Amino acid sequence: MNIQTNTALRDEATGLFSEYAKSEYDVIRLRAIQALTTIGASNSPALIEALLDDDEDVRQDAAQALGALGVKEAAPQLLENLIHDPCGEVKLACVTALAELMAADAAPYLRTLVTGRGDEITWDEDELHQDEWDDWLDTQIAAIKALGQMGDAAAIEPIVVALMDEDGQELGDVACEALGRIGVPAVPTLGVFTQSSNRRLRHRALRTLATIGGEEAEGLLRKALNDKDGAVRLIAYEALMPNDPVLVEQALTDSVEEIRIAALNQSGLSEPELLDRMMRDPGAKVQMALIDRLDRSQPIADQEDLRWQVLDFLATGQQPEVSAQALGLLSALAPTLVADRLNALFSVESDDLKAERLQWAIVDALATSPLREAAEWLQRACRSPFRSVRLKAVASLALIVTDMDRPHVNQQQGRELLLSYALAPMPVAIEEEEKDAPLTDIAALQDAGLDVSEGGENGPTSSLGAILGHDAIAAEMTQEAAEDDVQPLSPREQALLAKATRHPKRRRVALDDDAEALERETRMSAIRLLGEIRGMQIMLAQIAKDPETDIAQHAFAALGVSIVRNGLELGEAQLVDLITQGLSHTDSTLSLQALKLLQKADLPPQDALRGKLRAMIKTGDTAFRIDAMHVLTQWDGTPDVARSLLDDISAPVRQAAMRLLSVTAPDQAGAAIVPFLLANPEQRILTYVKDDAPAVMSIGRQLLAELRDEDHRAEWPVMISALADLLGEPSRAA
Repeated sequence: MNIQTNTALRDEATGLFSEYAKSEYDVIRLRAIQALTTIGASNSPALIEALLDDDEDVRQDAAQALGALGVKEAAPQLLENLIHDPCGEVKLACVTALAELMAADAAPYLRTLVTGRGDEITWDEDELHQDEWDDWLDTQIAAIKALGQMGDAAAIEPIVVALMDEDGQELGDVACEALGRIGVPAVPTLGVFTQSSNRRLRHRALRTLATIGGEEAEGLLRKALNDKDGAVRLIAYEALMPNDPVLVEQALTDSVEEIRIAALNQSGLSEPELLDRMMRDPGAKVQMALIDRLDRSQPIADQEDLRWQVLDFLATGQQPEVSAQALGLLSALAPTLVADRLNALFSVESDDLKAERLQWAIVDALATSPLREAAEWLQRACRSPFRSVRLKAVASLALIVTDMDRPHVNQQQGRELLLSYALAPMPVAIEEEEKDAPLTDIAALQDAGLDVSEGGENGPTSSLGAILGHDAIAAEMTQEAAEDDVQPLSPREQALLAKATRHPKRRRVALDDDAEALERETRMSAIRLLGEIRGMQIMLAQIAKDPETDIAQHAFAALGVSIVRNGLELGEAQLVDLITQGLSHTDSTLSLQALKLLQKADLPPQDALRGKLRAMIKTGDTAFRIDAMHVLTQWDGTPDVARSLLDDISAPVRQAAMRLLSVTAPDQAGAAIVPFLLANPEQRILTYVKDDAPAVMSIGRQLLAELRDEDHRAEWPVMISALADLLGEPSRAA
């Protein structure tokens, strides 16, 4: 913990842990070594002595601790363990520790381990046969990393030998990493790797040369500029272009898109010739990169603006994604200049997939537009027939409304729109002629493509009844046709009518196939977003009374968010009445949202609700008991409810009770935390004890006392870890 604790307490704990590092029980010894590491007890002789422990886990943890704590005096014994300890995991820990200590005496043995097991080094052969895994393989990788960390130039040759071993494991990445840390002496070797037939190794070697730098490395990178492999050239260009403007111009003409993009990112955009070249680039990725580089902070005033010329050209190109992004940015920076295009685009039907892509890109750009008109076009997008566009537009409106740095955008209009969407479903955009209104018979015949003008052959026959499947309807139609002076159908026209009835006109399903579901989803999204906006609590309270439980749940949740963000804007009595209704609702999810709202509202004690909350403590589900506990603890001003739930059957309730107790009554938490940890050994003490020096001292003293009680020996492992966490630093405790 980052708190000042009594030095005497820490010293006493260090002495106790050092003592227990020699315990007859291996689990206690292991926890003691881990505890010494956690509290940073680098001066404890017990850590070095633990390298000779009978238990390999203790030896492994001791080695790791000595390296992490930088105990240089441990290097000789660590080297001894590396050579003679038969356990592979211990050797692995020793390799890492020796590298952290920069132990030069260990370098020859580490070089040996790069290429093999070594004749001088002891291994457990039985372990190899039992596990069917050679621990040396892990140790080889660790040794290569260690030698790189130590900057050992003599390790270059064995690393190359290991890398070239056809029967060995893949070492390209770890070898290049180590050579990179060795630095300039490894440059010639890396230069050889750049000519390897292994493509991955070539790339890794070039990236390593770029990090090393220097004249020799630069020469190798320049040679790579002519490589046939585009990925190789890209690595070289990215390394060299920042210091060589000539290469930028050369890279702009390369055949690989990524190289041209890298060059574009190194270029200024003030030159019209460069802009013209890039916007006419055949690569879609290059054009997208150009769009990303354009300034978005200032609007486009007229068509003389270079940005207009670039975006207008790209918006009418043949690359769908590029066109969409270009038109989107034009909509955000110059909506007036593209108003006709936007009007046409937002008038399309729902089966136009290209239009959906364009609309989404426009809405995405409008969300960050610096112009007042953004809210107006987002309003238009909220009526889109595409689900993704509509929901994105609603979310973008909320983004604009809640951004205090954008008062120039029409925020009031955005608030009104979101509120209107939250209060009632949105209108469905269906063309009039496609509604299910009945057609007249004449219109039905015309809709089927039949000629009902004068000049047809003699009268209807009984075949009309067969076509329609009902003689009475056929007779009625014949009578109406006579009254309207409609000429009888010819046999050909009757055949066409029969075909029309077998293949009825397909109707478009509006709004992504489910208009009602989209309306509902949009409304719920708007309700949730109202919680982010100041001044909407009264309307949210009204929506929370909606008879549809899903709608009411979203309103309760949004109201809770709003109260946390903006404070209480509702009258207290109105809020209490709303919460009371919610707690009494038959839908458990809605009741839980009402309870969460009560917790967030920070209301004074409400006697009328105490009974409900106490009943929830006894019979409610886990979530209800936790939230009710918080509210009652706040109202009562005592931790009694939390303390009563420390033995609850539900683990989440017990944990929540302990957390609440530690916050509301840290003096009492000390007495409760040790029994709690023993009953919940998977929990960490740091979760419950805050940065309170008296509480730390009190709990620490209690743990020390318990750790000296032989009757509690079975519980010592849990207590050792708890005390170490209490006194240790967060990074080591983790």
